[in-house]
Amino acid sequence: MKRKKKRGKMKWLVLVLLLLAAGAGFYLFTHKKGEENRLPENMRTEEVTRGTIRITTEGNGSIEAAEEFPVSAEYTLKIDTVEAENGDVVQAGDVVATVDEDSVKEQISLLENNLSELNAAISATDHSGSSALTAPVSGRVKRIFAGVDDVLTDVVTEHGGVMELSADEKLKVEFTPSQVLKLGDKVTVSFLGYEEEGTVLSEKDGVCTVTIADNSDYLVDTEVTVTDEDENVLGTGYLKSNHPYLVDSAYGIVDELNVEVGEWVDSGATLLTRRYSSYNGDYLSLLENREELMQKLQELRELKESCQLLAEHDGIVSELMLQDGTVVAEDTPMYRLISTERFWLKTQIDELDIAGVREGQTAKIVFDAFDDEEYEGKVEKISALGENVGGVTKYTVTISVPGIEKVRTAMSATATIVIDEKEDVLLVPVDAVQTVDGQRCVTVLRGEEQENVPVTLGLVNNTQAEVTEGLSEGDQVAVMGKSDFEIMMDMMQQSRSQFAGGEGQDD
Repeated sequence: MKRKKKRGKMKWLVLVLLLLAAGAGFYLFTHKKGEENRLPENMRTEEVTRGTIRITTEGNGSIEAAEEFPVSAEYTLKIDTVEAENGDVVQAGDVVATVDEDSVKEQISLLENNLSELNAAISATDHSGSSALTAPVSGRVKRIFAGVDDVLTDVVTEHGGVMELSADEKLKVEFTPSQVLKLGDKVTVSFLGYEEEGTVLSEKDGVCTVTIADNSDYLVDTEVTVTDEDENVLGTGYLKSNHPYLVDSAYGIVDELNVEVGEWVDSGATLLTRRYSSYNGDYLSLLENREELMQKLQELRELKESCQLLAEHDGIVSELMLQDGTVVAEDTPMYRLISTERFWLKTQIDELDIAGVREGQTAKIVFDAFDDEEYEGKVEKISALGENVGGVTKYTVTISVPGIEKVRTAMSATATIVIDEKEDVLLVPVDAVQTVDGQRCVTVLRGEEQENVPVTLGLVNNTQAEVTEGLSEGDQVAVMGKSDFEIMMDMMQQSRSQFAGGEGQDD
């Protein structure tokens, strides 16, 4: 046994000496150009070609829900049996739970009573609307927002009212005074050739409010100048209604305007006439409530026939709150459906690559669970907030992944994104490029001669390099396979394995 082990160690020593000799031979080859034209065994030749080079970045992450649908109880019902479980994949129309029929009948009875009361209220309501919109208070018309043929509810939505009345016969101007003013001080307000005596009404946070008497010719939004008794300018501002009253309207289309800006109107005076005013707002509200109630009654009557709560969307059941035999109150959350139409993959991209990532870019997705398949995603969002981990800042990139039957939430995946690309460029294997005295160069074979040619590189990835200067298409270049060190380490590892496996065995 000892003799055999010793013989194995001698083989090992001889092998190491041979490898060192091979390394020395390669050294002489690379430093004595012209002495030996034959390429070492660990080198091969490749042709300079034209093609496309891509620079990519990768990020890992896990699958998350892109869209969820919360489902709450529409009525107070008693659950009979729960048919689904958390994690079940369901389609729209699948049974999630069954309900007690008596509880459905009880809800139908309650709604039918509500319907009877609502019908009585509708019958008792005067549904005739007025064609005239009247002034709710006395005042001067300062603004008119509505025009002929305008839908009044749209005007109110945009401006807050149909018209603006000055309800206290005063206008005001707010400005920042150039000197201290006291409440009750008298000033002069000048605009468009008019002069009115004003009174300081208030001062707050450096802003002073002065009021003047309203007049039919005084228009709001007119720029004014405020001066003291010595005609010193105190400041400038714009006329506004001191107490503006916005006139509301719940229905109708403007048929005719009956007043003008600047006109004084008494309470009850007709401001405008409208058409399509056969129903007033209260009556329409009751009708809408009845439509909603009838819809619920129809749904409950259908539910009584099946006593089944059905999934409204395709998805994965999560956060299921239902239990057999329990009562679920109206508006109580029952479960959530995670949409299976698409998912999010949130991955971290290095700060050196994030500038090349843009929304809308295509990403190649590979899942750890089935890494022999590749899917296509799209960059949806790029976070501007970085996270520094171990001295490297990374940014979260959200990628949409189409709904795939095998994909589940929390699955791990890798996204590959192209951050730079060039087409129709000269390409060489990256292993063909050497650095000599700080200059990138490539060994070109010209017949039996070898020449180190300086090159200028463009894009470089793990396998290819773009050459912008120094080479031509079709040139033959020397490509290093494994380095001498890598070959030596492989052989040493192989020898170790053989040595270990051969111990204790006969030759």
